[in-house]
Amino acid sequence: MKRVACIGSVTTDILVKPADAIPAPGVLQYVDDVQMHVGGCAANAAMDMGKMGIPSELICLVGDDNFGNFVRSAAAQAGTGTKGVRVREGIPTTGSVVCIGSTGERSFMYSPASTSEFVLEDIDEEVLAACDIIFVAGAMLLTKFDGEPCAQLMKRMQEAGKFTVMDTAWDSEGVWLPKIEAVLPYLDLFMPSYDEAVKLTGETDANRIADFFFDRGVKTVIIKIGSKGALICENRDKRYILPTYLSVKPVDTTGAGDSFCAGFLSGLAMGWDYRRSGQFANAVGTHCIMAIGANGAIGKVDTILQFMEDHKDEVAIGR
Repeated sequence: MKRVACIGSVTTDILVKPADAIPAPGVLQYVDDVQMHVGGCAANAAMDMGKMGIPSELICLVGDDNFGNFVRSAAAQAGTGTKGVRVREGIPTTGSVVCIGSTGERSFMYSPASTSEFVLEDIDEEVLAACDIIFVAGAMLLTKFDGEPCAQLMKRMQEAGKFTVMDTAWDSEGVWLPKIEAVLPYLDLFMPSYDEAVKLTGETDANRIADFFFDRGVKTVIIKIGSKGALICENRDKRYILPTYLSVKPVDTTGAGDSFCAGFLSGLAMGWDYRRSGQFANAVGTHCIMAIGANGAIGKVDTILQFMEDHKDEVAIGR
C-alpha cells in the first residue's frame, strides 16, 4: 500500500454547538457542547487516513505549547505518523473557534500563528522520501510556503516519481490565484471546493473551472460540489459527476472536504481507479458529518465499504 504525506495547515479547534449567533458583550449564553479537536486541512486528512488504516504522515509546524502537544498526541492516537511535525519555540500553535450552527454549518474565528510561519525548511526529507503521494493541504493559508516554495517542492517531487496533490483553503486575504499559480504545472491532481475554485478562476461553471486548471498544467481536476458530490475530471475528455449520500443529516460539516480528500487519496493508496476512489471519498465525507469534529465518525476501511454496500441504492453510479 502507498504511503501519503499530508503537508500544510494544522490547528487546534475549539468547537461550540449550537452557535447561531454571538452573544452581546457581557451576556452569558448556554450552549449544548464545547469540545477541543485537532483541525486544519493537512491534519484532518492525515488523521482520517490514520483512523482508516492508511499509512499517512503529518508534516506541519506547531509551537512548543499545550496546543502543539495536543496536536502531536491526537495525531499519534489516530494512527498518523508524527515524525514530520516540527516544533518551534517562540510561536503559538494555530488555533480557531468553530461555531457550529443548528443546521450543522459552521463559521470560524482563526488565529494563523504557526501555520503562517511554516516554511520549506520545516519539511523532513526522510519523511518525504518514504512517501509515494505528496499532498499539500490548506494552500493559501501557508503564508511563507505558498507560491514558489511550494512549487519548488512539487516540481522536485514529480521529478522523483511521486504523485503530487493539492487542496485549498478559503483565502481570507482575497489574493487567491497568485498564491498558488506557480504550483499548478506540477500537480498530478488538484481538488479544490467549488466555492474556492470560483474565486481562483472567476468562472462559475464547473467544467469551465476544470478547463482553467488544465490550461495551467494540472493533470487531473476534482471539484468538490458539496451535497451534489464531486465532478471528477480524469483528463480533459473523461469527466463525470459522482453523487454523494443525502440520507445522512449533518451533525457538523467541519472537515467534510478534507475527509473527501482523505478518502480519495486512500483509494489511490490502495490501488483503486479514480471512479472507485471518488465513490469511497463521498462515503468518507459522509462519515465526517455524522459527528462533531473533523474525523469523529471515521472508521476503518471495511466500515466505510460496508456503509457503501448498505447505501448502494441511494446514489447513482455517476453521470
